[in-house]
Amino acid sequence: MKKCCRTTLLFPVLMAAIALGGCAVGNRYDYAGSISGLPISGTEKVALEVVDARPYVLSGDKKADFIGLQRGGFGNPFDVRTASGRPMAAEMHDAISTALQKQGFSVVGAKDPAPRKMELRVAEWKTDAMLHFELRWDLTLNVYDDHGGLLAKSASSGKEEQGAGFQSQNSQNAARYFEMKFTELVRDESVRKAFLPATK
Repeated sequence: MKKCCRTTLLFPVLMAAIALGGCAVGNRYDYAGSISGLPISGTEKVALEVVDARPYVLSGDKKADFIGLQRGGFGNPFDVRTASGRPMAAEMHDAISTALQKQGFSVVGAKDPAPRKMELRVAEWKTDAMLHFELRWDLTLNVYDDHGGLLAKSASSGKEEQGAGFQSQNSQNAARYFEMKFTELVRDESVRKAFLPATK
């Protein structure tokens, strides 16, 4: 193959790599308003806590606002952070709190007295975007009574992949994933039962 032909073929690849590299830097995803509704409702107080138990965050290797990776054209990774600059757990807390309030609950702090406490433990939550959008997750939802007794527990973990897009699309993908995974946890029969009104 002639040199000019090789150059012609390589040029689009190089331009795509440069474009992907430019889109990979400084990406931020927003989880704060990601949950539109939940399959439970009530009027009682709910103490809410989201615990970031990701090992690379606990070790200090990654900051608490770390969400995942956006890769450049040559696969080089750049950190994706929360849109607000706050810890990822805080944005997830806001999303869950807003959704619970929409369903009639009154959300209070994790240490405040309440008939029910909802705790989401995030052992893994990491996105990885380049030509595809990948999510790795490991979530556990615990529901406690007002004495700290465990009433319900549901868990979900795994890896999923779908097509990636521009920064805004990836942010929307991440938000949709969180809504879907958290709603699946709440849909568990034991969790829904824990929030049913007490019968006299």
